[in-house]
Amino acid sequence: MQNNLDSERRALTFDLYGGLLNFNLIPHFVGQVARERNISPELAEFYFSLYMDRMMYSQDFVTYRDLLAMVMKYLDMELNTNIFSPNANELYLLHNDLKPHHDVLPVLIALRDKGYELFLMANSNIQLVQNYYDRLLGLFSDKTVLVADEVRCYMPKIDFFRFASTKFKLRSADDHFHVASDYFRDIVPASRMQWLTAYINRSKTGEMKGAEPSVTLTNMTELEEGMTRAHQRILEEERAAQEREMAVARAKEEQAEAEARQKAVQAAVQQQQMHQMYAQKQMYQKAGLNEGNQYFVPQNEKDRILSEKMRNMSPTKARALAKARERALANARLREGGKGGF
Repeated sequence: MQNNLDSERRALTFDLYGGLLNFNLIPHFVGQVARERNISPELAEFYFSLYMDRMMYSQDFVTYRDLLAMVMKYLDMELNTNIFSPNANELYLLHNDLKPHHDVLPVLIALRDKGYELFLMANSNIQLVQNYYDRLLGLFSDKTVLVADEVRCYMPKIDFFRFASTKFKLRSADDHFHVASDYFRDIVPASRMQWLTAYINRSKTGEMKGAEPSVTLTNMTELEEGMTRAHQRILEEERAAQEREMAVARAKEEQAEAEARQKAVQAAVQQQQMHQMYAQKQMYQKAGLNEGNQYFVPQNEKDRILSEKMRNMSPTKARALAKARERALANARLREGGKGGF
């Protein structure tokens, strides 16, 4: 990605609950209901978060209001009580009281003024979200918001993010970050979409290998600087990758050149050997020798048979046999000479 922020479209998608709005009021209400009945509020809040995730990731879609009612029923089942379901409607209405984190509004205004397009993604319904427009200073509208009831699924399902990409016309060429504070529901699926991500780590969690955010921040105030750092790191990684590719290409070229030189040397040696063999063959032909016998010119049928055998012998054995033949001929000549002397 090129860091040319003047020519690229700059877009930011935000998670609503937890990212922009402080959602702690909701699980705290569940804990308070438990406390009033002498049930561990921590345990009740744990099961509430657990079943919220389970219901959002379940196969069958239910509206957000019905989802909250189902979660409260599961709490009654898990804790063997009947105190949570009667409070489901109050829990839903309590969402109208959610307010932005203290660091959100100044950052949103500054980003809007610098030309960023702002979009909202919410595991909620449009009726609740519309109540937040004034609290978010009119920075969002129905056209720039995507809710679960519209998509018929909840984050972290990847279909929610695909639908957002289509509705907001997000392109791979855009300078786009998804900004969220929920790792499971936002950072992981956004990473699967190859989106750049800014993790507002309000809960001070760790990071998951293979789905690391592009940048991790402690609050929204650091967002713009964090995005700049992320771009710089991406450029450095791309530059390093290009250098590695160039080094590999150079190594391959050098290896190819070395192999070509080696082949050229081998070809020259083979050519020289062929010239030597040809010259040797010519010499043998002029001397009356053949290629299979470099030691004597056959004089008779016996020599020709011996010469043929020597073709398949090792040079050492052939030389020994040739010397034996020479000794035999010398002895024969001596015997012939001795007979002539008497």
